[in-house]
This record gives sequence, structure tokens and C-alpha cells, in this order.
Amino acid sequence: MRFSPRLLVLLAASVLAACSTVDQREYETCIVGSSVVGGAVGAAAGGAGAVGGVVVGAGVGAAVICDLQEPAPVAAAAAPVDSDGDGVMDDKDRCANTPAGVEVDMSGCALDGDGDGVADYMDQCANTPSGVQVDSTGCPIKDEVVLTVDRLNFAFDSATLDAQSRAALDSAVAVIKSHSSVKMDVVGYTDTSGPEEYNQGLSERRAQAAVDYLVSQGVDADQLRAMGRGEANPIASNDSRDGRERNRRVELVVR
Repeated sequence: MRFSPRLLVLLAASVLAACSTVDQREYETCIVGSSVVGGAVGAAAGGAGAVGGVVVGAGVGAAVICDLQEPAPVAAAAAPVDSDGDGVMDDKDRCANTPAGVEVDMSGCALDGDGDGVADYMDQCANTPSGVQVDSTGCPIKDEVVLTVDRLNFAFDSATLDAQSRAALDSAVAVIKSHSSVKMDVVGYTDTSGPEEYNQGLSERRAQAAVDYLVSQGVDADQLRAMGRGEANPIASNDSRDGRERNRRVELVVR
């Protein structure tokens, strides 16, 4: 049976379209199929020389239809990169270019133990209490209240610290020592019980008592200065017992 050349050309075109997107395993099948079609075209064109036409046509068909091009090899996945060498790959590193040797968290950012916004490796004042404003070195700025110690229990008309007051001041020792480059005022306050002038002197004596205790616990005396402000700047109402206890306090203020 003989096929018209036009029909075979159309058949070859359909095979070409089918083979235009093949993977490796389909490639050899494409070669075989297209060779048969090409052979048929060659046979049709060759007339009596059908056998020779098949051979020549098969080669031509394979070349034309499959273009003798194998699928491009799949590129290997790129190896993970850690540009700053902090142990966190770049695709997960939120803080690029961290200096060598700096300890980082899981996101690649330098640790900030006291949460003041200054990384530990640059923080010259560790353990700054929460909410205290700091400068670029992590140290409190001027007039910042670093710590408030309230509910100090002095005996009536006395500047002598009792055991509970000393225990309350112990919390200030570590904070002051970790801010060794910062000068602070130890400011004493009273409640409104008694004459205002008397309370002023009492607050000064109580502030000095607090300084003396802090120094006895290893704080540098040159770092502290005692000041009294009497019944000024209350932080609670003096109309209740609880409020008066809170107002009898000591504040560590940067100077």
C-alpha cells in the first residue's frame, strides 16, 4: 500500500509536535518513532528504491523530528551558604554580616540579654532593667531612673535600715555593679507624714543609709551620691497605708 507524500509529511509533523517536550526516557522512543515515519517518507519518495529510501528517510526523519538534541541536564541544587560564618544559613539569617565570633540566636541575630536594643557584644552596661532608655553603648542616659526600691521599712524617726530594707537593696547591688561606668544618685523619698522640712532631712539621712549599705556590699563609693527629696514626686497616694509605703523609697538615678 502506498501513502501520498503529503499524508506522510503531515504524519511527520504530528510526531515532531509530540516530541518537542520529551524527557530522557521518552527521547529514545521519539528517535524510533520518528525514524519509522522518516523511513516511510523516504520510501514514498524513493518509489522502487523503497529499502534505500527507508534507510535514508529514517536518518533524515530522526534528525528533523527529534533534532538529535538530548534534554538539557537538570542543574544541581546550590549548596547552602553562610556568608557571615555565624552558623545560620543565609536563607534563614535575619541579621547578615554579623561580626566573627559573635554569639547569635536561631535567626542569626546577635544576642541581647537585657533586651535594651543593644547587642551583648556592644553593650557596656549589661542587665539594664526593662524600660530604661539607653544610649548606643547600652548604658542608661542622664536622669534615667535605673531602679526603684520601695517599701523600705525604717523605724519611726530613724534612718536605720532593717533586715527587710537591706534585702530590698540587695537587688540593686548587681545592677549597679553591671553599670560600673555610670555615676548614680541614690535619691531618698518619704511619705507626707510629718512636717515637710523634717521629711526633707529624713529623706537625706535615709538615702545616705542606703548608700552606706550598698558600699558595704562591694559597690564603688565613688559611683554613688546620696540625695534627699523629702515628700516630693510621690508615686502613689499618701491617703492609704499601701501608698505611703510605696512613697518611702530609694531611686537610682543616672547623673
